[in-house]
Amino acid sequence: MMSENFWRLVEEYQQLGFDPLRWIPTCLNEVDSYILQDSLKDVKRSNIKLTPSWFDTFYYTEGKIPELTRRVYNFENPVIEKEVEIKRALTIFRIHTVLGYDPALLSGAVQKFFNSFHSKVCIRKNTMALTTRPEAQFALLDYIELHRGDKVGYTSANNSVTQITDPTQRPESEIHSNIALTAGMENLNLLGCTLGFKLFPVYDAPTEQMLDKIRINLDSFTSRYNIAMEDYSSIKIGNLFFGTTAIANTVKELPTRYDQVEEGMQIILSSKMGAMPALSLYMLTQMDHNNIVKFEQNGISLDVLSAAKDDTIKSLSEPHFSLGKVISKYCPDFGMAYDKNTNITAVHPVTTEGFFAIGKLAELTNSHIVINELPMKYEEIGKFATKESLIENATASSNGCHLIVATKDVASLVVDDLRKHNFEPTIIGFFAKKERPAVTSEKDITQYIASKSKLARLNSLTQSEAK
Repeated sequence: MMSENFWRLVEEYQQLGFDPLRWIPTCLNEVDSYILQDSLKDVKRSNIKLTPSWFDTFYYTEGKIPELTRRVYNFENPVIEKEVEIKRALTIFRIHTVLGYDPALLSGAVQKFFNSFHSKVCIRKNTMALTTRPEAQFALLDYIELHRGDKVGYTSANNSVTQITDPTQRPESEIHSNIALTAGMENLNLLGCTLGFKLFPVYDAPTEQMLDKIRINLDSFTSRYNIAMEDYSSIKIGNLFFGTTAIANTVKELPTRYDQVEEGMQIILSSKMGAMPALSLYMLTQMDHNNIVKFEQNGISLDVLSAAKDDTIKSLSEPHFSLGKVISKYCPDFGMAYDKNTNITAVHPVTTEGFFAIGKLAELTNSHIVINELPMKYEEIGKFATKESLIENATASSNGCHLIVATKDVASLVVDDLRKHNFEPTIIGFFAKKERPAVTSEKDITQYIASKSKLARLNSLTQSEAK
């Protein structure tokens, strides 16, 4: 009976143009970040500057709020009636899965899309969601217009989509929009933003009744956390969708000094990796009752999976404003000099990238990173999910799990502060040399990676010294 009810809900989602299960093996519902990076660098347009990043940022002008102009296009055949003369934008694409797994096809499709554009625009933050329905594809550009005035800090911007869903809840449940809105703010908290949060939801549904329910959910979320919101209405594609663009301010310098990372600096993991596999396995128990027996025979109880599911969904749907306060505390005031002996040097998001985020940090800093310890939220679940090839990357993590770089003394203080806010921080390693990107791990990471493509990527970067 349990599985029957679950599959009825799944069928209802699918009729609304939303696949609530495709994230289970990959722990994400977006194009792989490496595929995206490779695809966008091959897009050649003199007027379009694509420089993939995990956020965008610009100066915060006192008393002025950046204006956002939104345009939604047909991805395959965009009609550019009147171009926007603004030179900064964030994009959300929803593309077919066939494109999402082929860098050459994706690059060609994005190139074709931008061929109709003539005005210059710089795009740093690009989120690409996947869909199995060609009619559900779209391209959204959020243009950011800045104002002149006294510069007092930075405004950072990010966008996101609902990567992970809870299909045990109904399609109109607030959990789906909560996850999208929270994800939009997560990277802004990591940058130390503490002021001026504002959300610009991106949503859609095939019926007006469902759209009204989504709007009520959006109002409820923003009222609960006292966050400003500007609702541009639905994107009118006719398929269920949840996403957002988010902005926030800081009057501190940003903790993204990758070029100033030095040998010996330590790496903090703000919370344990590997929360997502337990959520995936829980969903597998809902799909097939026989999985419960199989998992319990391997020492993984339904009670543990159920508790892990609730804990992970809570983390995905509740903003981590305390993280922003801790990061901000260790950043110099705007315009002041950075001091490695008192300030955080750099941060980088982990979440669903898991261990591969460490590789991204090595690339950004052109450094050899040594990992001594890798705390996993559910280690045995991760090993089992990998052995059975149920999850591609068992180090995939939830919100609140990020990398923070600092000197030994500063790292110790940051760890203490994070613990006060109920994080589970660990100093996991250090920077060994500034020569070329590499990661040495004293732990066998391959026991958490089932995907052949991800294993190949791991082996190309990691010098394994597994014990």
